Amino acid sequence: MIGVIVAVALQVVGSQPSAPVAQTPREWLVGSWVLVSREDRAADGRVVPEPNLGPDTLGVIVYDRAGNVAAQLMRRSRPTGSAVAMRPTPRGTNNSGAADGYDAYFGTYSVDLEAHTVTHHLVGALLPGDVGKSLTRHFQVSETELRLWFETEGASGQRVVRTVVWRRSDTRYERRIP
Repeated sequence: MIGVIVAVALQVVGSQPSAPVAQTPREWLVGSWVLVSREDRAADGRVVPEPNLGPDTLGVIVYDRAGNVAAQLMRRSRPTGSAVAMRPTPRGTNNSGAADGYDAYFGTYSVDLEAHTVTHHLVGALLPGDVGKSLTRHFQVSETELRLWFETEGASGQRVVRTVVWRRSDTRYERRIP
């Protein structure tokens, strides 16, 4: 009898994965991601410069299993001085604003698997006018890469599609800053 119990226990333990395995794109979102690239494109396909955070932006985004999200983006060479240049985004742009080359927010997120979208519901943000916004992004995710894209208003007021590519972080962030 003891042999049967041990055999069953070994089968149960042996059939359990040694680490949690992501089964859905929502589960694949969970973790820390480091910014790889951020690009705006006009309807005609040309790249449109984005002056607020610049062409060489640093960033991190974190999704947790409880449904929380936090994002920070920063212009690599931020201006110095005491004046704060705030660039709030107009209402309805599906984006958050930046101040002195910095954008940050936190809140919760929800995923629509049919539409392949993730929506960030902002509870706190660098700019007070962004609190309460819901920012929807289309997404593609794999084990190592997260691609978000959404329509927004570019610096000149024209409609653009912003694509933001992230790489899963597996080491401490400061090791990646040149």
